[in-house]
Amino acid sequence: MDKLASSANEPAPEAGTALKERRAYQDIGNDLVQRIRAGEFHSTGKLPPERDLAAWYDVGRTVIRDALVMLDVKGLIDPRQGSGIYITRTAYQSIVPDDSLYETSSAIESKPPAAPFELLEARQIFESHIARLAAENATDSDLAAIEQAWTNHRGAHFAEPKEALDIQFHMAIAQATQNKELALLVNQLWHRRDDSPMWRNLHERVKEANYRDNWVTDHETILKALRKRDGDAAYVAMWQHIENVKTFLAESGAFADT
Repeated sequence: MDKLASSANEPAPEAGTALKERRAYQDIGNDLVQRIRAGEFHSTGKLPPERDLAAWYDVGRTVIRDALVMLDVKGLIDPRQGSGIYITRTAYQSIVPDDSLYETSSAIESKPPAAPFELLEARQIFESHIARLAAENATDSDLAAIEQAWTNHRGAHFAEPKEALDIQFHMAIAQATQNKELALLVNQLWHRRDDSPMWRNLHERVKEANYRDNWVTDHETILKALRKRDGDAAYVAMWQHIENVKTFLAESGAFADT
């Protein structure tokens, strides 16, 4: 475990270690499967709580959450809110090769989507910089388009329409950078999220049907910073918005940890 824990917790990874860091949740997920099959958790029939697993592997809870989502998608665990992370019979019957699901091609277009919290972290870093650049480069028509997207999102009722308008708001900001390649990259991140079975699995566990209403105020804070052409404030507002999304999903009942 020490070897695995240290590899998953390298400080400030350089470009050469990016792939290794990106796969930390997979390594941990595979290790948990091996430990399950070895009978390590047989007495309880459950995995330790998320916070204990994070301490065990010496990684952040984001990595643990993605590892648990991966196992959940494969039917190897059954998280139950307020009760624990139960191990299913399937986990004792077979090992599903992780690499066959997540590393099937070297072409970026064909790579499977990232794990949910990993993807949110990528969006948080990238879109915060996008917001800063948009504050500096947006035209009056760009700002009008962003404000209209916010108005439409605020007025939508729930579910899919509001989800589509949420994406429209973020894309309007990306387009306001005046850089088509950056806008394309933001668009790809959203598509990778929508194509992810791990994301859909996590999303289906959210109990609050109208949770998207939570982001209206976040979007308004971003919009105000953009109107002022305050790049730093726009950066912070976008960062905090996606941090709020991460926190909500982690505490929404999608996991059994308390």
